Amino acid sequence: MRPVIVIFLMTLLPLTAAGVEVKRKGVRGSGIEHTADSLLANADKLFQSRDYETARQEYEAVVEKAREEFDRSLEVEALSQVARMYLILGDKESGRTWLVHAEERATDTDPMGWSRYLGVKGRFEWKDGDLKKARQTFDRMYTYCNTNALWGRAVDAAHMIAIVAESSDEQIEWGRRGIEAAEAGDVESWLGPLWNNLAGTYYDLKQYDSALECYTKAREYHWRHSGEIAKLFADYHVGMTHRLLGNNDEAAGWLRPVLAWAERLGNHSVIGQACEDLGEIAVAGGDKAGGLKLLRRAREEYKLEGFDKSWPEIYNNINARIQKLGK
Repeated sequence: MRPVIVIFLMTLLPLTAAGVEVKRKGVRGSGIEHTADSLLANADKLFQSRDYETARQEYEAVVEKAREEFDRSLEVEALSQVARMYLILGDKESGRTWLVHAEERATDTDPMGWSRYLGVKGRFEWKDGDLKKARQTFDRMYTYCNTNALWGRAVDAAHMIAIVAESSDEQIEWGRRGIEAAEAGDVESWLGPLWNNLAGTYYDLKQYDSALECYTKAREYHWRHSGEIAKLFADYHVGMTHRLLGNNDEAAGWLRPVLAWAERLGNHSVIGQACEDLGEIAVAGGDKAGGLKLLRRAREEYKLEGFDKSWPEIYNNINARIQKLGK
């Protein structure tokens, strides 16, 4: 069975995933006095919009301004976020230098700076492949944030524990703990990605009934809080899971609108996935020729997306399926 293609959570989190726990106002160029606090708010907005390079530059400006204002907490937050931007941008070693500076200035008596630092530190450990150390850091962050009523960051920690957990049982446990924390802390914008994560775990276990339940919940919250691409994927996942359960009519009812939507957006990944599922539905219904046509189109879309190089498993699987059906 082909692996499901999802948008990775590292880049598809809701606004609170940026670690923003308090509301700040003011942006550069708005005609108001630019404090370190207002510059950090703007940098966080840039991060949330996934403009990572511009956000990196803005966070560096926050570092300078925070030092002028002798605001150590904001300085640590900004230092940590510069490190995180470099990590996302693929320059881990430059990011590590900034993380060292954050560590030198961070103190656990400063909830905002310390919690942000721990979140970035754990992500570096995760990307280094040291899942045990990352788990310890996120455990520490989870406890600290709950103690200091930083509910959004507690949810972030639980979410990351679910990612680095070594067993599916732990992934499920921490996925549900993250959901409970988001509900208790009234951090509803986290619930789409959290339910999506949990659904992915059940998908990997081939527990498709549970996966469908979770994908349906994820869709509910994505449609309340997320952008168009997240909504598109949310609808796709519901249709995909119905197909895996053998509910082909229900699946097609979801997937045909998804395909039209993805075509309008020019999203090759979703076009390919929808075509692949609809192709399999056609084959299952006895329309082998129609199914092959859709599968070949899916292969073309995957190549346009670059999966032949970036995700060869997907590309090789559909080639093998087409070859098998073409005989």
